[in-house]
Amino acid sequence: MVFTTPLSACDVAAGVIASTAPPSAPLLPPAPSVQVGADTVSLLRSGAPTFHELRALIDTAHASVHVEVYEFGQTSLADALIAAHRRGVAVTVIDDPSEPHTAVITVRLREAGVDVADYPVRKLMIDHVKLLVVDGTVAVVGGINWGRDLVTCGRAVAVPDPLLDPAILVASTLPATEIRPLALAVIESAHASLDLELFVLTDTGIVHALEAAQRRGVAIHVLLDPSQPSSDPSFHALRSAGVAVRLYRSHGELLHAKAIVADARAVLFGSANWSGGGFARNHELDIEIVDSPAVAAAMLAQMALDWRASA
Repeated sequence: MVFTTPLSACDVAAGVIASTAPPSAPLLPPAPSVQVGADTVSLLRSGAPTFHELRALIDTAHASVHVEVYEFGQTSLADALIAAHRRGVAVTVIDDPSEPHTAVITVRLREAGVDVADYPVRKLMIDHVKLLVVDGTVAVVGGINWGRDLVTCGRAVAVPDPLLDPAILVASTLPATEIRPLALAVIESAHASLDLELFVLTDTGIVHALEAAQRRGVAIHVLLDPSQPSSDPSFHALRSAGVAVRLYRSHGELLHAKAIVADARAVLFGSANWSGGGFARNHELDIEIVDSPAVAAAMLAQMALDWRASA
């Protein structure tokens, strides 16, 4: 299995940037592929190359394309899925019908004959997964097992047994609650360093774990998105505890990452915000790469640029 893993997807908001604003951190290109256990991992570190990779994978699919995504607003990717369906590729899309952009795209997909299944969202939860699986061998990760989700959507499909890989751990939220324990374990096991980029941080237990790591001498850098006021109490608590914490210097884009690197070796990232919704209510997927200095270094390179640009 090849895992292609986006570090962050920055959503650009409308607005005018003053000419005197400090420059944004440069966005690094995709990192070289590295071997992690039985898998090959490629880290995508900026939006445009990620969308290019998604389109290329769909365009070259031979047998199957599976998509699960919360917000689907890329018409070019919808075109690619329709073209794949027309050339005989089995295309399945699991959508969150409560997301307006996705609802528009899925009407178009259904009209073209693409198989679309609505995830059964309910009050105070969303299907926040981001996942593309092509030909059963390549995954762009931010999602969960396709068989399980099709069953949840009411489809009669067989769910294969999971293939355990000690090098890459897959954790979900809803119906499981696996992501928060992984995040806490990564923090609590760190000896030297912790680097985090988070869109939302509201979990008090995570904040306390970071404070404890600070007290035992771990060097910590936490970068948060400035557009999320719900993270403000965590920001001030960490700063009061002596943790190095900054707000991302935005030029209209969001710091949409949900990633942590521990001791420049272990990496945890995925779709889950570090909040009650991300850890308990929404449907999410995260991946932990247990011990890969090469993947960690590729992620830390972008994190360091973001941190310096946000001074």
